[in-house]
Amino acid sequence: MPIGRARSYGDGRDLTIVTFGNGVRMSLRAAVRLTQEGYGCRVLDLRWLAPLPLDDLLRAAELTGNVLIADETRHSGGVSEGIVAELLDAGFTGAVGRVTSSDSFIPLGKAADHVLLSEEEIEQAARKLLG
Repeated sequence: MPIGRARSYGDGRDLTIVTFGNGVRMSLRAAVRLTQEGYGCRVLDLRWLAPLPLDDLLRAAELTGNVLIADETRHSGGVSEGIVAELLDAGFTGAVGRVTSSDSFIPLGKAADHVLLSEEEIEQAARKLLG
């Protein structure tokens, strides 16, 4: 993919999962399980956060009308807030949800599992949005 462009995985028409970094692999695995349940999912790897690849984001959002943002940063002040704002500013009228890591200091080791985003949380949020 060219510099500054997002990369899309899958061709589902029910849900677009927008993510980046560690969220990409978790979202791809969650999308496989959701697809096995009959939901058509696509995953958009933003790859660039500043500036956001807006054309790619809007194209993927419009293809499904349902956007779940899987954001490994904190709930407050995280990347997903900017993504939601860009979607709204561009006039996107579909459903938007987000799942994030907790608002906390990010600990090391096993303790991180209690505050960081997980595949299970991505799946639960996707089912809720599609629900």
